[in-house]
Order: sequence, then structure tokens, then C-alpha cells
Amino acid sequence: MVLILFCLIGWLSTSGSKISTRLSGLNWFGFETSNEVFHGLWAANLEDLVAEVAKRGFNVFRVPVSASVLQDWKAGTPNADISINAEVNPNLEGLNNLQVFDAFIAECKKHNIYVFIDVHGVTDGSYMDNLWYTSAHPAEWIYAGLEWFADHYKSEQTIVGIDVKNEPHGNCDSSDGAKWDDSKDANNWKYFIETAATRIHAKNPELLIIVEGIACYKGHGGWWGGNLYAVRDYPINLGSHQNKLVYSPHEYGPSVSQQTWFEGSFTYDSLYADHWKDSWLYIVEDNIAPLLIGEWGGHIEEPNTSWMKYMVQLISGKGLSQTFWCLNPNSGDTGGLLKDDWLTWDEEKYNLIKGVL
Repeated sequence: MVLILFCLIGWLSTSGSKISTRLSGLNWFGFETSNEVFHGLWAANLEDLVAEVAKRGFNVFRVPVSASVLQDWKAGTPNADISINAEVNPNLEGLNNLQVFDAFIAECKKHNIYVFIDVHGVTDGSYMDNLWYTSAHPAEWIYAGLEWFADHYKSEQTIVGIDVKNEPHGNCDSSDGAKWDDSKDANNWKYFIETAATRIHAKNPELLIIVEGIACYKGHGGWWGGNLYAVRDYPINLGSHQNKLVYSPHEYGPSVSQQTWFEGSFTYDSLYADHWKDSWLYIVEDNIAPLLIGEWGGHIEEPNTSWMKYMVQLISGKGLSQTFWCLNPNSGDTGGLLKDDWLTWDEEKYNLIKGVL
């Protein structure tokens, strides 16, 4: 194992296709579920886990949360009924979920690991919803939560960005699907992002705004959150904060779902030509903005293993930022870097991906 040493350099910004520090990390989920706290704290010690993640060369966590958790924190009513084993985590005994998050941030700071949050759903477990609002919870539900988060942590340079909403999707020709154009329609992803960014930057102008794709655009399909074709026609405009913009596609292999670009015997070159280049890689190649692949991963089984090797080749070769999905072993369609005991690492998977670190 190679120990990689680095230190946090403060707020991050972008220039052309680069972020001032290349981010290479992983996802640790739980705050977006009914548990409303990191999964695994019933078995693993938080301090030990963060230390091991740093030791293995990761320098950023992507932390999914729900907008309802942010709203509770904003209201001063954080959840104290959370699944934590006090024998394993004595330092977390009696803490509410906001205090656990703060303890996590302190550990990340100690080990020089950055953090950014991702609003994974409007409410707990709602990541399957197409959009960033529902009839019960308008877009303001997310806007206000993000605004509070940006203000609350405005002096905390360990927290470097916000992935404003996870995987907008749905039929682009329908009012209940995410679209991308220059309108102010409620379901226009571009309008939502630019409005959210304005409110976030009013509280903390230093935060990166991390923007996923949608699912379809002008007949082009893709993974939920993975289609960034529209950037050519309607790039996100952050005004004077344009150097805080990062695009973030999600990308999975054939073990998650079959796609047209996996048909036949796919190669690195065929994936590049049939999918990556026009879906999102042109953003870096044309020096438009940086990319951070927010989710990618899967089981170690063919042909998915070959796909993961090609992803490592792409990410390392292009110098892209990334957050692997995921640390958690309980991600049903991908598995994780930890095995089911939350203590043992899947060394085969780790060794396969460590070329991106």
C-alpha cells in the first residue's frame, strides 16, 4: 500500500477544466435514508473508518443527505433517535445526527479530507423522485436548506462544495421530467441550479457548485444524472462565481443496467466514441469546466470488471476528479469497498480502483 500525504489548502476554485485540487474520494451514505445518519455506525468506529479512508489515499467524501434533514437542522430539531452502537462509538453516545456530522467533519479535518454534501432526495428515501420538488415540498424546501447549510458552515473550509440535487430524471417531454433549456419553468434544471447557486453564494461565495446531468436531451439518453449534452447549448451561468462550477456525471457499468454502449464486446475506445465523449467528456476536452464523476462503481464480475478497468484508465488518464460509489457494503446494485461486517475492506475492488487515487 502506498501512503499518500497531502494537506488541505483551503477553499477550492476552478480554471478551465481543472479544480485547484484534484478530488478523488468516495460516497458514504445514510443521512438521506430513514436512519438519517451514516450507515455502519452500528458496527464500525467513525474515527477509525475516516482514518483508514485517508490512509488508503482518498481525499474527499461525498455525503448524501435529504432536504428534510437539512430542514430539521435549520429548524433546530436534529434527529436524536439514530442507529449508533455506543460500545463501538463511545464518543458519539447521546449525540444527535447534526452533532455526529460535526464529529465527522472534525475527523476529516484531522486527516486532511475534504467533504461535500449531495441532496439525494427531497425527503428521506425519495431518491427515485424525478425532480427537486413535489406537490408537498416545493423547490423552496431545497433552496432554504442549502442556504442554511452554506451559512452554517461558511467558516469551515473542510466543506468545499454542494452537489445541489442528485440524479434529476424523467421524460424530458413531460412536465414531471427534468429538462434543460433557457426557460424559467419549474422543471428546468438549469434554472433551478442557477437559482440555488445564487442563494448559496450569497451565504458562502467560496463553495463549489457541483452540477449533475439529467437523463435525456434532444433524443440522447443516459444514466440518471449522467447526460450533460445540454451544456453545449445551455451552459450553467454562475456569473461572477463561474470559477466555482463543476459538472458531475454519474456513470455505471453493465452490472447495474444494460445500455446500448455495452452491446457486443465493448472496449475503452468504443465506450469513448459511443458514449463518454459526447455525453460529458467533451466538457473537459474543450476546456469548458472541470468534471467530477460523482458516482461510479459496481460488482467485481465480468463484464463489469472490464468496464471498471476502463473507467480507471479514463479517470487517471484524463486527471478527472471522482467520488466512487461507495464505501457502504449495503448498496444492493453495486456493493461497496467494505464487506458486510463494515470492518473488512474488499481488497480486490480497492486494488482495482486505486489507480484513480
